[in-house]
Amino acid sequence: MSVDWLTAFEALKSVYADGAYSNMALNEAIPRHRGCRDSFVRSMVKGTIRQTLTLDCIIDRLAKSGVSSIKIRTLIILRMGLYALREMDSVPDHAAVSEAVSLARKTARGTDRFINAVLRSYIRNRNEYEVSSAEPPFIAEIKDKYKRLSVKYSFPVSLVRRISDQYGDEAESILKGLNTPPPVILRPNTLKTTAEELAKALEDRGISTEVIELSDDAGAGAESAVDHGHDDAGADIKAVAVHGGSIIGSDLYREGMFTVQSLSSMMAVRALCPKKGSTVLDMCAAPGGKTTMMAEMMGNEGRITACDVYGHRLELIEAAAARLGIGIIETRLADGTSADPSMDAQYDYVLCDVPCSGLGVMSTKPEIRLKADEEDEDRSQLPDIQLSILRNALRYARPGGRICYSTCTLDRDENEGVIKRLETEGHTFGRIVEMRTILPYNNVIGFYYCIIEKSLQ
Repeated sequence: MSVDWLTAFEALKSVYADGAYSNMALNEAIPRHRGCRDSFVRSMVKGTIRQTLTLDCIIDRLAKSGVSSIKIRTLIILRMGLYALREMDSVPDHAAVSEAVSLARKTARGTDRFINAVLRSYIRNRNEYEVSSAEPPFIAEIKDKYKRLSVKYSFPVSLVRRISDQYGDEAESILKGLNTPPPVILRPNTLKTTAEELAKALEDRGISTEVIELSDDAGAGAESAVDHGHDDAGADIKAVAVHGGSIIGSDLYREGMFTVQSLSSMMAVRALCPKKGSTVLDMCAAPGGKTTMMAEMMGNEGRITACDVYGHRLELIEAAAARLGIGIIETRLADGTSADPSMDAQYDYVLCDVPCSGLGVMSTKPEIRLKADEEDEDRSQLPDIQLSILRNALRYARPGGRICYSTCTLDRDENEGVIKRLETEGHTFGRIVEMRTILPYNNVIGFYYCIIEKSLQ
């Protein structure tokens, strides 16, 4: 048994059995096993989680007693083995079976023969489960369209139905996009370097890169620009896409040359476009990606108040600012849902990137889909929380100031629905300058933002 498979198993067990986030599980498991291949382990873990529902459907057909009778350790190994057989070209069939059986002998004793039998049964009958040009027979035979899409793309039926109800014929393309991880995107620290200089430095270290200019072509806008009416100083913002290599552990990271940030998130900050010397409030700031981007856009001139409800998360912002050489950020412990009169009409720009269901980032955080059903009740409370934060954002902006309301979800109830509720409450907040839903196409994550300009009265 290779150390790669054992490491991946431990990370997956943390996700499936303990409810851990995949990134945290990986970051804990990988350092424990010297010699494991980081890229292999991450690919195995993320891919297995991403395809969990589909893999379980196959296992249910292959195992005589069904998937529900299989204990978690055995089930994890079966998922890993099937994922390797279906998706990992670098792993030959015999190696996938051998690794899974060896892993079972170490972590799920007494199940190695069962695992061997299930995986070999899959290999013998793989034409039933894998068809390159069309849906595999086991999916095509499902009559209910929501169930069929659920098994095909490995999303809970309830989530498939919700996306279908909200986006109609575009739903399948969205589900497909949510299964396609975008490349790692680096935002160059413009206080220290340029995108071109950063790309060259990374290439010199053996890391393949591509310079990308932020463009409105990313994804698709459910509602595109309404009326900018604003000096778009961020129009020439560039990023660097990287392919392979150790990024966070590099000397360039430690020296503050870049921040890892999605293109979609960068587009929202660009749309807010804070000017040099202005006062800015980031209401839900941790871990600080958008906060530090605003500071860089402002040339490290002005003042940014970065708030979060948890003190330990404020420490992440402070550490990021120190690493990047930013001196205009001050942190503040604050709950965005609770109004603070001392902050009324104090800021030129207010960013409220609110807590949300995260449906837009499932390509990079696939474990979200595993909890979609059980979190439906919690999700129903999110629009109320989001609206309370947005109301306070309007209070804190100066007359004529700008507010950016953003989420990393595609749920219209949390996005357009919150803005409509604000309008129906009778608020004369001014005007909507721009509203955009970024769908998970063209190597971006799903995202939403709305730019509001507060009235002068």
